[in-house]
Amino acid sequence: MARYLETFKENVIIYWHKFINIVSENERRSLTILFSLVVMTLVFSASAVYAQKNIRQDQLNELVFRSLKSDHLIPLKYQTIEQKIKQTKAISIMFSQPDGTSFENVMTILDDPDQENMLNRKFYYYPIVYDSETIAEKYRLDPRQVTFIFFQNGKEKNRFVVEGLKDLNNEFIPELNRLPMWKLKE
Repeated sequence: MARYLETFKENVIIYWHKFINIVSENERRSLTILFSLVVMTLVFSASAVYAQKNIRQDQLNELVFRSLKSDHLIPLKYQTIEQKIKQTKAISIMFSQPDGTSFENVMTILDDPDQENMLNRKFYYYPIVYDSETIAEKYRLDPRQVTFIFFQNGKEKNRFVVEGLKDLNNEFIPELNRLPMWKLKE
């Protein structure tokens, strides 16, 4: 076994010296190839990050936002929530996974013309699909619940959780109307 390791070590050293000789003979060519590989790797990595964001936004548009029927919901683009909260003087946002009993109950109420006419404002919808743990931790919410949060000057001022309402059909719209809000113009 020791003899085998010794032979292996000698072969590695021989091939290493051959590699060094080739590189030193073609140093300029080798550096050009190495630099090209590094640049291509960086370009590929950057494009993958950009493509992932666009793919996720397209998935949300097709699978989530297209199914929204209420005129009172304004879809919030993927990864723009922090910027929107900071830039808007006052904003109400609905956080929810785009499925589940509570979400479907809220959508049923918002799709009901009688209930929808009682609603005096529009609000943003941010679906919790990607990065749910990060969103849940940052905004202190349970991603499985439907949570409405009102932000003023970038800070949370008020919130309510739909699951906390005793009579959803009678309490939801009045509770939503109680969130302070300026008219959204978009």
